[in-house]
Amino acid sequence: MSIPQNALDAAHRARSIATIARTRAENPAPVPNAEGRAALLEIATLLDTAAHSLETEDPGTWDGIVITNTIDWDASHALRTADEIAAAHPTIGFPPRFTQYVTAPVFGNNIDLPPSLLPGGPVLIAKEGDLFARLLALHAAIDLTTDPGTLALLLENAFLLHWRHARLSESEAVMADRPANRPAVPAAVEIPTPGTPMALHRAHEAYGKTVTYGLKDRRLPCHVSDEGVTHTAVRMVSHLGATIATCDDDSHRNAAAVAARELYDSLG
Repeated sequence: MSIPQNALDAAHRARSIATIARTRAENPAPVPNAEGRAALLEIATLLDTAAHSLETEDPGTWDGIVITNTIDWDASHALRTADEIAAAHPTIGFPPRFTQYVTAPVFGNNIDLPPSLLPGGPVLIAKEGDLFARLLALHAAIDLTTDPGTLALLLENAFLLHWRHARLSESEAVMADRPANRPAVPAAVEIPTPGTPMALHRAHEAYGKTVTYGLKDRRLPCHVSDEGVTHTAVRMVSHLGATIATCDDDSHRNAAAVAARELYDSLG
């Protein structure tokens, strides 16, 4: 019995991705971790196993009809194991369900985007959005192409984008505290200086978490000074914490925020 074309197409995809894995493992620059390179080589071997099984195992039949939308146990097990290894080693840049690229000709399944990093600022959102848009375009081209060489090139480009997404997770997400990546802080609502903790509590109920008010006769210690020098506090701005302008020096102002937090808590 001849092997169905969709199984042969899946085998070609498996071998193409195995080549991508081996190429990445041989280059110490992208994957400096020896464990990651070993994982890539193991994935490549599993993909070769799956490809061989897809190319050689006769399809099953039902009432004389050849079943073409199934994958034999050996290939299925190899692909499932490869996915598990990818999920356990995210730094290699393979998405956790990358074998959807292999099974699509057989099952007609969609190819999922990698899990979102859920970026917290406009810069990271834009970068991830661009990667996702380009991946979706490549997925559409992969679905339409029938030329083996073109398909291999498209897969290589798709896995390059997956690699960039993994790098975004490592290098950019940890820098989410950059001003451009911080969530927008609501504008502070000016209120009269509260005389009691209850007055401050009611202001928050009425205007939200971010309010600002003047301070009189308040002095706060500078936490970077061994001498306990205090500075006149002139204004409080509360938003899940507090900042306060106490002097002209940045280091003093930042340190005074700790004392301002304590003052804010004491006011309710």
